[in-house]
Amino acid sequence: MLRAAWFCAGLVLAPALCLSTQAQSPPRTPYVDPTQLEVPWPKHSFARVPWRGFLETKRGVDFVRGVGVNYNVPGQCDLAVRLLAEAGFKTFRIETGWGGVQWDEKGVNEMKRLRWLLGLCRTHEIRPTLLLNAHHGVPCPHRVLVKRLAADTPQGGRRVKLADVREVVAGRTGISNQSDYWGAEVLITKVDEGTGACELSKPLPKALKQGQELRLMTLKYLPLYPVGTREFDETADGWVRFALLVCAQAKAAGIAGFDVEIWNELTFGTHFLDINDYYYEPDAAPYKGDRLNEGGPSWELAKRTVAAVKRQYPEVRCIWGFSNTTFFHTPIEKLPPGTDGQSYHPYGTGTREFPRDEDYRDRPDLNLDGFTPEAEFRIPEGLAETFIKTESLMRLLNPEARHKHPPGVERFYHYMTEHGVLAAECGAKDAEAAWRLKTLCALRSFCLWLNKGVDVMHYFSGYDEQALGMGLLPPDVRKLPPDAKFDDVATPPLQAIRRLTRAFEGCVPLRAVQALQLDVTPVDAPRTVFEGPVPLRHQDVFAFLPFQASATRHIVAVYVATYDATRPMPEERYRLGIRGFAAVPRSARLLDPVTGRSTAVALRAQAQDAVEADVSVLDYPRLLVLDE
Repeated sequence: MLRAAWFCAGLVLAPALCLSTQAQSPPRTPYVDPTQLEVPWPKHSFARVPWRGFLETKRGVDFVRGVGVNYNVPGQCDLAVRLLAEAGFKTFRIETGWGGVQWDEKGVNEMKRLRWLLGLCRTHEIRPTLLLNAHHGVPCPHRVLVKRLAADTPQGGRRVKLADVREVVAGRTGISNQSDYWGAEVLITKVDEGTGACELSKPLPKALKQGQELRLMTLKYLPLYPVGTREFDETADGWVRFALLVCAQAKAAGIAGFDVEIWNELTFGTHFLDINDYYYEPDAAPYKGDRLNEGGPSWELAKRTVAAVKRQYPEVRCIWGFSNTTFFHTPIEKLPPGTDGQSYHPYGTGTREFPRDEDYRDRPDLNLDGFTPEAEFRIPEGLAETFIKTESLMRLLNPEARHKHPPGVERFYHYMTEHGVLAAECGAKDAEAAWRLKTLCALRSFCLWLNKGVDVMHYFSGYDEQALGMGLLPPDVRKLPPDAKFDDVATPPLQAIRRLTRAFEGCVPLRAVQALQLDVTPVDAPRTVFEGPVPLRHQDVFAFLPFQASATRHIVAVYVATYDATRPMPEERYRLGIRGFAAVPRSARLLDPVTGRSTAVALRAQAQDAVEADVSVLDYPRLLVLDE
């Protein structure tokens, strides 16, 4: 059995951090400080904490629905799905690549697995987010050819000679995997059937030898040409058919509600979005516009996808995925009409050493504080929850910004379709340290992001064959007995997530919530995150994240959002003055999702709608459950 042994006093990942203290605790102050959001673009700040600029009580039922994971277990593994479902995951992100569609476009190559997985989603009441992607390794329906080279070809050559050119289609067949995992990377533009000589779209990245077997790929659809061309329309029509084919599989599986995410990042695998990446001097189709805004090929592809999906499946949410890592490239109000939401991949959870890793080090005028701490940060929620980087997601998630939406949409959704931690990037060298980091990352990220404006968060990832990888499931899950019990095989993060989600059992879909307010006072001498002219104290990153589960129950995640997850924090006590209840709570308890312990909390009534309580917190969320 895997146990959370790292919570024993002697088991830590790093020496305890030496923290400065002050002789006296500061007076009680309001929790919310709107000035924390006042960091004008493109400035950044180490001292501002943007999520402390606003406080909202969210519905508990929405928290439950937003707990998701990227399902990536190879093959068919009923146990993996069952473990994740029992842990409380209510949405799976499932990638379906266009390259898996058969040449006749009547099905996908892994149709059996997709139907199996969607059927289990229905059984376990899991809402799928279906990622539509076209990685340039296998971007669209294709045929693979293997041909033998009839003559040597030097690096940089623009012509090859094949022993056999049967089935080679000029302009659509290309030589694969020359510099990257890239299908038809170098296109054959002209074929001499008599000699086997083939002209190429660009110079070969490496030399080829006579007699060598070449892997060729014939693309049924061409990479994206500019909008308005015949080639673009042909590819877009094929892509839309692909989107509808995937949606049809979800409907056939009896899925009542699902989401469609259009594309996955622009950081890798995206050459298929630009035909000119397959050519060199001259371009196939010169293009000077912005591809991700109106008139651009990617924008237009998404527009047509949204329109087609909405016509047949109006209840499906269509999510813009092109800005996963470039959150601000396309303004929300300028996304294609009918787009229901957009997705983010913030990460930023690995080690960052400052001032070395500070953005714009050569522009001190962009540092709002005029000060950069000397520190190493490993933040489980990622840098995007801070203003350390200009591109803080809180610029899009604060209540005022969330009013923005594209044409034809009233309710816009924010999806975090990937977020997680790679333990090795934080210096972890063993499984125990890795499980601890993944536990902290999952608990803190679900609680903070789902309270601060994210509607759905998919943890990355469900599976990895190594404990030091990013997966939450047991690395040997595919070898375990199908009837294995959760308590016998679940990893520490899965155990903790199950305790977290079970605390929300019985949530009801409230029409309105009670907007809680808070004053907070550190009872113990306060510690600091970093010292300096503009210090950041633990009380500045104290998190109070309220959810209302029913008319008479509130669940509040409380913890200190420390900036280095490898340094376990001793308990700290905070005095909370909570206001805004319809009726004064009569009882309270503090649930620890890691240890499973529950501790009674004494309440002191302050007014008809207010109580005061002292709570002991750590560097991961404990749940303050308040019952009227």
